[in-house]
Amino acid sequence: MPDRRRRAFVLLMLVAGVIFGLSAFHVPRTTDVVSANVASWKIATTGTPWLDLPHDDEALPDRWTTDDLFTTTNADNGEEVIARSAGPIAAAVPAYLVQKVLTGGSNDDSVSFMPASLTAALLAVIALLLLAGSIPRSVPLPVTVAGAAALAFTTPYWTVIGSTLWPHTVTAVGIGGMAWAAHRERWWLVGMFGGVALLGRLHLALTVAVLGIVVAYARRRPGIALKIAATSIPAIGLLALWGHWFYGSWSPTTGYAAGDLAAWPATRTWWEQLGDLAGVFVSPGYGVLVWTPVLLLLGPAVVRSWSSAPDWTRGLALGGLAYLLVQVYLNPYHGGNGFWGYRLPLEALCCAFPLLMVSLHRMGARARAWLTPVLGYQLGTIALGAALGLGLVQKTASWGWTHYTIATTASISAPVVVVVIGLGLVTAYLARGWLREALAGADDGEDAHVVRTG
Repeated sequence: MPDRRRRAFVLLMLVAGVIFGLSAFHVPRTTDVVSANVASWKIATTGTPWLDLPHDDEALPDRWTTDDLFTTTNADNGEEVIARSAGPIAAAVPAYLVQKVLTGGSNDDSVSFMPASLTAALLAVIALLLLAGSIPRSVPLPVTVAGAAALAFTTPYWTVIGSTLWPHTVTAVGIGGMAWAAHRERWWLVGMFGGVALLGRLHLALTVAVLGIVVAYARRRPGIALKIAATSIPAIGLLALWGHWFYGSWSPTTGYAAGDLAAWPATRTWWEQLGDLAGVFVSPGYGVLVWTPVLLLLGPAVVRSWSSAPDWTRGLALGGLAYLLVQVYLNPYHGGNGFWGYRLPLEALCCAFPLLMVSLHRMGARARAWLTPVLGYQLGTIALGAALGLGLVQKTASWGWTHYTIATTASISAPVVVVVIGLGLVTAYLARGWLREALAGADDGEDAHVVRTG
């Protein structure tokens, strides 16, 4: 790696690490995250995942009890155990082991969420560097760094992936690794990183499959798909082993409450499922296009660049979209709680990132003019939740359709909202010259790329 590129990536790593690390000091506000953290703590302190209900009730912070957690019973031994996906549980175990060593075992009687949250910050930085490293050299370095910073700090990547250990933190590492390896045509590694993604969300197997098939078809090389499959499928075996240990079942889906996932679609009409999909994109409370409107500016550029974009960027983006459609089909839309922004579409956003980056040079003049203020607004809205540790509490199933989150927050403390969003706009305004120069460099870089490959 050239020195200039290395320095830029190190700077990105340090800035993201500090910001994500500071965000980790906020206490998790959702049962999903706390349940996984408790499971990690149990494994690190006892060597097994079995809950000891009286002891663990006393070990949890005051506002939490084991009744609040997602639990189930191991079918073999009848032990109570946390019911969450394997990835976020396994990922935090090393941090809790380190805490146990540093404290001499004093953490055996009390649960701290900090080791898991710091693990999330570290994994988020790794995923960000992998995604940035996947961008072709035809995209100028300032554009790559600016794009990675936009992903990190103007989207819920910061408030979800980088602050608490959700499954999305693990999947982001897997997706970033797939992008990095695909850019370098290391197909065995694509499958291995795909396996990492599966540990967070099993149905990301669809994304791995779509990526392999698209690239194999585009290059008329079936061996690519076979290599990706060969190194990703073993992750399903690992999940089966995990399920047998945790739940007394060899099913790799046990931690997902597969019965609910199978039952929900049968209760939804096609009209309701269409409404679920619309909610993901445009609902005032959680819509992707509401929180990340820059995607509206980039959409036409993606269309113009589609045929010339690297095949693997198209395959990864299509795989992310397929994953999102399946997610919406399996799980009725109700927005969620305990986080700031949106959560379930983050995998699709990470999958689309390389394609968005190689499409920037096709942005029109009007879209470029709006780019700075839109990113500034996004920075302000995301920083608002990240800095204050806000976690949206869902009141009803229709909350996401009836409340615009920023307006609801402003009704509680309008000056804080105005100041933080204003700071985001000012930051973007101060960076506008650099952003314009970077985009101009993207045009020059594309021209040079055409000359080299033409």
